[in-house]
Amino acid sequence: MLQVGDVVDGKYVLVERIGSGGMSVVWQARNIRSNKIWAIKEVLRVGLENDRVAEMALLAEIETLKQLRHENIVAISDVLETPDSLLILMDFVEGRPLGEARTENLQAAEDIPLIDGAFSQSDVIRWAEQLAGVFAYLHSQNPPIVYRDLKPSNVMLKPNGDVVVIDFGTARRYAGGQLQSISGMGGTVALGTYGYAAPEVLMGDVNTDRADPRSDIYSLGVTLYHLVTGHNPSQPPYEIYPIRQLNPALSGGLEKIIARCTQANPADRYQSCEHLLYDLTNYEEVDDGFRKGLRRRVAAFTATAVLAVLLAGAGVVCSAAASAARTADYEQVLTEARSRTGGTEAQIGEYLRAIELKPEETGAYLELIESMRGDADEFSSSDNTVWSDLMATRRKQLEQTAGWPELSNAVGLTYAFFYQGADGDALAAEAFRSVVDSGTTEADFYPQAERFNQVFGFRAKAGQKLGQVDYGEYWDALEQMVDSVDRASAQSDVASFGALLLPAKVIAGYPDRFITAGVGASQLNNLLDQIEDKSSGLVCLPGAVDVAVEEECNEIPQALEDARASVARHSGAEART
Repeated sequence: MLQVGDVVDGKYVLVERIGSGGMSVVWQARNIRSNKIWAIKEVLRVGLENDRVAEMALLAEIETLKQLRHENIVAISDVLETPDSLLILMDFVEGRPLGEARTENLQAAEDIPLIDGAFSQSDVIRWAEQLAGVFAYLHSQNPPIVYRDLKPSNVMLKPNGDVVVIDFGTARRYAGGQLQSISGMGGTVALGTYGYAAPEVLMGDVNTDRADPRSDIYSLGVTLYHLVTGHNPSQPPYEIYPIRQLNPALSGGLEKIIARCTQANPADRYQSCEHLLYDLTNYEEVDDGFRKGLRRRVAAFTATAVLAVLLAGAGVVCSAAASAARTADYEQVLTEARSRTGGTEAQIGEYLRAIELKPEETGAYLELIESMRGDADEFSSSDNTVWSDLMATRRKQLEQTAGWPELSNAVGLTYAFFYQGADGDALAAEAFRSVVDSGTTEADFYPQAERFNQVFGFRAKAGQKLGQVDYGEYWDALEQMVDSVDRASAQSDVASFGALLLPAKVIAGYPDRFITAGVGASQLNNLLDQIEDKSSGLVCLPGAVDVAVEEECNEIPQALEDARASVARHSGAEART
């Protein structure tokens, strides 16, 4: 067994023992050459010789983590071997497991009283959104990966307040209606923690694979229940109560979400993490039943689409007179839409009516997407559903119009700065790519779209396959992004504003990747200084900045502070004040 001070593979010196369990020990290690801190999980071979379950769990963890790249999943770098053990080299996650007793309220401004052992509701909901994003990513793999055993002790809380999922020993792929080992072989073994694992996981055996992606939704629901109530479901009386029975001050919407996640029958749970994530981001509305807006907006779109089909089927002739009348109707409907503000259902319906009248005119599309992102929930999942359905029938026609590049740029900005979905970065990059591919270099927005295409392309890759990102090129794109911002325009221009906040958040998240790529800490801090200088005049008050970025405007000082602290930690320097 290894000891503190041992050197592994000639370059990793063991600094501290930070965890243990069963036949494994986790060490904090330092690379002698680069001084970077790593985590090394030591698994003794003697324990694997006669324990098939442990061997399968280890192989599952190694093979799974090798392929996964997500900001809320611990990343594995390599597997080293010694005569006595297997050593898994992983990113070191600074922080502590959520399974440890709460010692402070991370969201001190919240008024909801806490019961013993519970975290604040706002913190728990924020972590829930990140964990739902992790599972959405795992379940989107081909074939999907089922984690099977989420619990607070498998979630690390970082100093910046984000969470990271660790320990993939129970993960399996889901193909052909059954679980399989990561290698693709059959014969998975039922593993799970009583109280957290779904009933179908605990009922399984070596010959029965009953878990599926909905099993993760159950475990996530139980984990949220534990965190927000302080009630450990793996201890007597082993019950999951309505959360407001334990703390009446908690949200009724969150209570309904947790109750739906933890249904014994998988068919009664959320059927996808995307649906769960939407409800989490709109938990206050869940009190009054699931969002009626989605149904109304889709119904409005469907009704207009059906009307168009019926008219076409009836053989409506578009003569010159009819065309003029159609244009007049189009303008009248647009005028009616503009008179209804705030992205209401009625306003969206009017824009959809205008589009059916003249589907080749991009003006109504532009006003529609600006209306969708201008309401209280910005560009929500229901907005995305309506827009995606619309593009499914209209995109090919629109791509042939002169207004397509401008519309694509607006779509890119919407997904970049107004949409909270896990696929937002990829959708933004795709839209900006359409602008670049159009070749409209003379357009005022073209240079900016070209930069955004690069940055959001890197962000999308970093969220999935971190090792495929060239962080040197990523850095060049961030520098160009900040350099392009006109300080005077940032107050009113959403794109310019985003071009200041986004690089600060990227640096806070990946300083080690940039430093490894040859970008010095001084360069990172210099760019942060530029961001601070260009944002120093922003007035983040209602009416003074776009309503959709008002909250983010206030985030810039904290984002800069987080980024500088993160750079300091990874460069060995003291955080600048």
